[in-house]
Amino acid sequence: MTLHIVSKSPYGCNALTECLATFAEGDVLLLIEDGVYALTDHKWQAAPAGSVYCLRADAEARGIAIPEKVEGIDDTRWVELCTRHNPIVSWYK
Repeated sequence: MTLHIVSKSPYGCNALTECLATFAEGDVLLLIEDGVYALTDHKWQAAPAGSVYCLRADAEARGIAIPEKVEGIDDTRWVELCTRHNPIVSWYK
């Protein structure tokens, strides 16, 4: 069960697309920093239901609404995700 962390906008790089191409059953996606712009792109919907999270503070800082199918989380929940998943892969290219 891999935790995939995407921190770059889908409008500036292919990190999200490449990440989703490797997704396996039990994996989860966490959108942080400019990665939360993916919430306006809809590519994140390729991930299985219930497997997409975003850092709430990053979405709020950018004025992006969090869709119902995405769980907005805080730093404490992020740490919890990190302790429950192995490996953790950061996508930033």
